[in-house]
Amino acid sequence: MFVRWWQKIDPLFPEQEIYKNKLPFRVTLPLFFILTLIFSCAATLIPADGFFAFDWVHFFGIQRVPPFYPPWTVYIIQFLTYPLLVGITLAAFSLATIQRSVHPISAIAAFFCLPLLWTVFLGQLEGLVVLGLLGLPWLVPLSLIKPQIAVFALGARRSYLVGLFFWLIVSIVIWGNWPNTMLLAESFYAEGRYEQNIGLGWWGLPFFLLTIWFSRGDMDMLMASGAFISPHVIFYNLLPITPAIARLRPRAAAIALLLSFLTLSSNWFGPLGWWLGWGFVPWVWLNLAAQRYPDSRYLRWLRVING
Repeated sequence: MFVRWWQKIDPLFPEQEIYKNKLPFRVTLPLFFILTLIFSCAATLIPADGFFAFDWVHFFGIQRVPPFYPPWTVYIIQFLTYPLLVGITLAAFSLATIQRSVHPISAIAAFFCLPLLWTVFLGQLEGLVVLGLLGLPWLVPLSLIKPQIAVFALGARRSYLVGLFFWLIVSIVIWGNWPNTMLLAESFYAEGRYEQNIGLGWWGLPFFLLTIWFSRGDMDMLMASGAFISPHVIFYNLLPITPAIARLRPRAAAIALLLSFLTLSSNWFGPLGWWLGWGFVPWVWLNLAAQRYPDSRYLRWLRVING
């Protein structure tokens, strides 16, 4: 009976290859450590003075973890320094991008997108999430440090969901009902909702429902679809999606790069400028959909734009 049920849900998990240049584990593991060493050494040149690495200096570097983070976060960051965090972030992002890359220009565009630059600038933890996604299902705990985007990637494979449910059971037994605390994130801010929080929450449900079925099996498309319904999205939270830019054709990747910086228009237009960053997520999803469904007449206009 269980086998029949397991087979019936096959349509939810179609095989979708997101890697153009998939590297074997025996290559990715040593390459990750080498890249981490190189980038960590380079990051020692960045002055972690509170302007650079603000969040690291004032929060994570002194183990001051906001209460809405998963409870195991503090046990991970106590082994990190700012250079090591930057090294891990850039190494994980490099591996995620290189394996997806269809063209050097596309990969370069991904590296210069705002989510990566902002994550490094602040000393945020999204790079650990990217590493967790690279090591699924074994690194589920890392992918859940910032789950508002990454959790949707776990729907791409049954093994990822099994890992998620197993870790949820274990972690709740150890630390109690931490997911409920995480869902109350906005209540911890004395000033209320952050201006730079562009999460749509339930307002994004129509976009989520419109895209989720067509995203099945594709980690990147699922995260882009899930972003529409996430209640808390600051633009650097989109780092897990950003390697997907390497999958786009060069012109589409260049447009994604430009769209990623529109959220900074808040410097001129005020708080509403943050919301212009929403051009980034639909653009990435639509281009991935155009590649997956090349015969769709609804996406022909993208082929005209991208050449």
